[in-house]
Amino acid sequence: MTIKWEPHHARGSQTRVHETSCCGAYEWCAEGGQYFVLRHVAGRWEETGRGVYAAARQVWDHLLARHPQRCRRGKLLA
Repeated sequence: MTIKWEPHHARGSQTRVHETSCCGAYEWCAEGGQYFVLRHVAGRWEETGRGVYAAARQVWDHLLARHPQRCRRGKLLA
């Protein structure tokens, strides 16, 4: 699965965070009837997987499955 991160632009009046990864690097969110994964990098918010629940959840599950190998105290390793 290829993950493409894009700048986050709010599309609803409120972003709801439903889950957070172990170190807070990723957040599973809902906004304006859509779901997506959010991350904070270099002072800005980025999102990936925006869409219906099933498609966005697939992206979230993929990222979480890979996350333990790439995480060290909240800093993603290359």
